[in-house]
Amino acid sequence: MTTTTGKWRKRFHVERAIREYFWHLDYTETRTPLLVTSPGMEPHLRPVQIGREPGKPEVFLPTSPEFAMKKLLAKGMQKIFQICSSFRDEPESPEHHPEFTMLEFYEASLPLEGLQERVEALVRHLCLNLHGTDRFTYAGKVFTTEHPWRRIRVVDAFLEHVGIDLRTHLTSESLHQVCRSSGILSDPTESWDDLYFKLWLNCVEPRLPADELFFVTHYPLSQSSLCNPVADETGFLWANRFEAYAGRMELGNAFDELRDPLKQRINFEKDQRIRRETYGNTMPESPLDEEFLEAVGKMPPVSGIAMGVDRLCMLLLDAGHIDEVIPLKSRW
Repeated sequence: MTTTTGKWRKRFHVERAIREYFWHLDYTETRTPLLVTSPGMEPHLRPVQIGREPGKPEVFLPTSPEFAMKKLLAKGMQKIFQICSSFRDEPESPEHHPEFTMLEFYEASLPLEGLQERVEALVRHLCLNLHGTDRFTYAGKVFTTEHPWRRIRVVDAFLEHVGIDLRTHLTSESLHQVCRSSGILSDPTESWDDLYFKLWLNCVEPRLPADELFFVTHYPLSQSSLCNPVADETGFLWANRFEAYAGRMELGNAFDELRDPLKQRINFEKDQRIRRETYGNTMPESPLDEEFLEAVGKMPPVSGIAMGVDRLCMLLLDAGHIDEVIPLKSRW
């Protein structure tokens, strides 16, 4: 049995192996600021506020290095990665701490399918590096890092586990009726996205494969303000993104990155409205990052992903709680 200190040592071994993987592919490792004036625009992510000095803008800790790394892409960088602390003022859980370690990487001219192959190869590399085999055990289940991993579209998961086609349930009233018939408490005044998440969390996510590595793809377009749309076989538009899963634990979130600054501004303004309407004064306002919006229009075609390093370590070291793989926790 691996001791706690043994897991800590192996955790740092994982970080070294991540770097070796990307160095071998000729990625450049980057470092970006940890004090920012726009921490991220996701309406439901609560940033960590540092404060405000008289005559200066409010300062935050970043929810991810995404905005800064995309500015580097706009300046001509092509293949970049970063391992850094990110901050989200959300309750602690077995899989989350308000300060956590993020791996984020981007590659120009790489389609999303190619990014999936990068993720598959990375996890296989880490497993072989740690265990000398392509298999590992987590939570009593044996996982294999052989690829390709299974691809599961959101629309197909809802068809299988909820019995509805999201392409024909486009109003909040229709999803409210589905929630009622599924025994889920809901209100017809709730938004379509809120009701979607209730169905996902109660009916779909618990039925995802428990002992596989897989990708969930083709998310509702309304939930992805930073990525491009993609049409399915019927012509219906989805967000061209995926999330990487190990069993029922999310490992990462990837986008075919949006490069239209006007659409990006419209999406961000919508996110700001949702934040104000949902949380009022209880959630800090995240101002638009004008430098980032300018960078969006200068980026090359690019795909990128943010992955939780702590969760990767939990998975590969068979840790039941995130505390087992974080040697020192920040307190505030």
